[in-house]
Amino acid sequence: MSPSYLSLWMRVCSLSLVLVAVGTMECTEQQSLIQEIPSSIVQPTQCLMDCTALTFTKKLELGDNRNIRLKDSTEEQHGNLKEYCWPLDLKCIVGERLQRAFVVVPMDLSVASWEHLEVKSTGPVVGTLRPHHDPTTLADNCGVRYEVTPIYRSTPESSETGLAFCVRVAQEPLSRDRMLKCSPFLVTIWQPRADQHKREGGG
Repeated sequence: MSPSYLSLWMRVCSLSLVLVAVGTMECTEQQSLIQEIPSSIVQPTQCLMDCTALTFTKKLELGDNRNIRLKDSTEEQHGNLKEYCWPLDLKCIVGERLQRAFVVVPMDLSVASWEHLEVKSTGPVVGTLRPHHDPTTLADNCGVRYEVTPIYRSTPESSETGLAFCVRVAQEPLSRDRMLKCSPFLVTIWQPRADQHKREGGG
């Protein structure tokens, strides 16, 4: 990995390695969530790293000052079914407000299109997720986006810690080719507090 790529990844993607709070939960962190990555942390997938670099470039081009965080999923096996999960009890900086949350499914478009995927949430809300095609700051090449903002915004402040939001990804049989390039990951977009933008040189 080149130094410039690593620097770019550290700027945005290191936030994926810490928990971030969402929804109606109160933001309590007093300092930036950007920090050095401990050596004990499992490195994120290549798909997440590529998406981070592309999204940060697009963010700069658009002049978007919102905080964007990406977080890999943890995998849980239930018989022959695999679930991809993220915590519901997340942390954020005081004054931040969640604007959008997406599950991103990196798929190989040379094998099939997004119509061949079925993404279902298994908890705390059960149902089929619909692809989100409207423009966002998130780079288009990251994968198929599924909006999950309502799930995180509806998480009560008194929720028990350790609860997780999980999805299952079903794909139509297509010979031996795998449609997924990597495990799905979570992207959250935050409106920062006013003084954070000024401290970071934004005005």
